[in-house]
Amino acid sequence: MATSFFAPAIARSREAVITRSTQAVLQLVPELKKEEGEEIQTRAFLFILSGVFGIGLLSLLLINTLLTQDAFVLQRLKHNVNITNDQRDAILREVAQKSSPTYLSSQAIKLGMAPAQNPQFIDISEKSK
Repeated sequence: MATSFFAPAIARSREAVITRSTQAVLQLVPELKKEEGEEIQTRAFLFILSGVFGIGLLSLLLINTLLTQDAFVLQRLKHNVNITNDQRDAILREVAQKSSPTYLSSQAIKLGMAPAQNPQFIDISEKSK
């Protein structure tokens, strides 16, 4: 029953295929025809697309430049930390050298001090009554 209902449409479509073999029998959308405004819209689209691409590229360039500047600042700060650590180590070495017993005794002799020949010690542990 259903096939007999569609039989006239099938016959018409076969006739249409025979007569117009280059065109589709059923068209869901109308054929696209080139209009005058279409080329302008394509140019505008390409211009907008290239503008967005250019702005994105420039923003990436700006971000990378800022990151590179921060890297240079970080490198300079690391260099300053190394110099400060070297200076601190030099000061600690100088303090250790000047606090050594041999240096202290030589400085005492230069000041006119003499080492004691008979050292005497005070004993405070004994209680006197």
